[in-house]
Amino acid sequence: MDGTNLGIITLIPALSFLVFALATKKCILSIMLSGILGYILYYKAEFFMPMIDAILSASCDADNNYIVIICLLFGCFVQLLRQSKGAVAIGDLARKYIKSEKQVLLMTWLCGIVIFIDDYLSILVTANCVLTLSDEYKTPREMLCYIINTTSAPVCLIIPISAWVVFFSGIFGQQKEAAVVGDSAMSIYYHIMPYFFYPFLCVIFVLLVILGIVPKMGGIKKAYQRVAETGELWPASSNMQNQGDELGEVMGAITDDNAKEEKEITPHLWAFIVPMAVVIIVTLWLGDILYGVCCGIFACFILFVPTKIMSLGKFCDSCYKGLEDMLFIAVVLVTSLFYRESINLIGLPDYLIDVAGPYMSAAWLPAIAFILIGLVCFATGNIWSIPAVCTPIILPLAASSGASIPLTLGAIISAACFGAQACFYSDVTLLSASACRINNVDYAVAQLPYIGIVTAISFIGYVVFGFAMS
Repeated sequence: MDGTNLGIITLIPALSFLVFALATKKCILSIMLSGILGYILYYKAEFFMPMIDAILSASCDADNNYIVIICLLFGCFVQLLRQSKGAVAIGDLARKYIKSEKQVLLMTWLCGIVIFIDDYLSILVTANCVLTLSDEYKTPREMLCYIINTTSAPVCLIIPISAWVVFFSGIFGQQKEAAVVGDSAMSIYYHIMPYFFYPFLCVIFVLLVILGIVPKMGGIKKAYQRVAETGELWPASSNMQNQGDELGEVMGAITDDNAKEEKEITPHLWAFIVPMAVVIIVTLWLGDILYGVCCGIFACFILFVPTKIMSLGKFCDSCYKGLEDMLFIAVVLVTSLFYRESINLIGLPDYLIDVAGPYMSAAWLPAIAFILIGLVCFATGNIWSIPAVCTPIILPLAASSGASIPLTLGAIISAACFGAQACFYSDVTLLSASACRINNVDYAVAQLPYIGIVTAISFIGYVVFGFAMS
């Protein structure tokens, strides 16, 4: 589809997206409305049929649907692992060797590293494994939540076998400017991993906090003071989160007549390790994560149904729930492709290149992209849609100004990771707080000094590398 440069009005869809996102907190609705505005601006009263054709084209795009299918299958696989309770066995084994609070925190960090397949799975399993033990050793809930949250999304980005990886590789693979990095969506992702400054720093920094190399500060320091003085493991504003007995059923739970029976299943270590090993081995062997996930689901069926870890009906229900969990990401992928076609049609990337290009420094662009996209993710909580919308705008600017494409893509990933961890109401923050039984605002405020330090170091890294690679 050949577009044209409509001048300053091409900014309307991009700005309207921010307004819609902030006002409604509905990212898919915001993407669709902004995309529709682009077609209205270009076609005016005759926008309807071209818009429908564009939506159909985005829905039928082969490369995009490949990523969508992987996302949906990932949802099935992750839900099967959750329901089998195999990952809980990892925590049960480790608990036998815990003798101090520092060891509890190290175990929490290690669980977050080991359970890298999905951020939700990592949060729920790790919290279930260590919450009781951390309470025994008088660890403030703010500290526990900080570790669990910081080793969820960042680790999923660093170890390239997760839905996060599939999503972002799909977004980047849609951009012709990214073709210089790799010849496929996954190849592009693998090549830009060294520039994930924020995720890598998060995982390292939280370890330094656990070891005491980085001192306790801000809300975390106050939390330890509260425990020492009153013995309260959580602030009074989090009392409501600690009234129930069940943990980790806020998101991703399946409720049916067999619930009580399933809670009595003894966790087995092999129920987690074997399916994970199948996914990793098949992916590396055949060079395609789609085959790996399919074989992983088949391995779950062979392992779980005959051994009565779950019935055939429960296996199917888990797969349906997994599809439901990933449907949001799949729709974001399709709608973001529609939005990209819309802004290309009205010439937004060309307009920004014409206007900002002469003033945009190649050295500064990755750092600026990191800050701007990160702040928008933080403000809106839309850690999936914001990068999807901003990538087709940022990459043409990077290409035209001579900025490093791999470094710019790494900055976009880091910005999304920052938004997931720092935003008070992102899905990852809400789930982490829920699993640790603490108010999300109490936790989010407590972690701010650490977030600020890692963000500042990441920004400096993008500035230094920006000058070095431009």
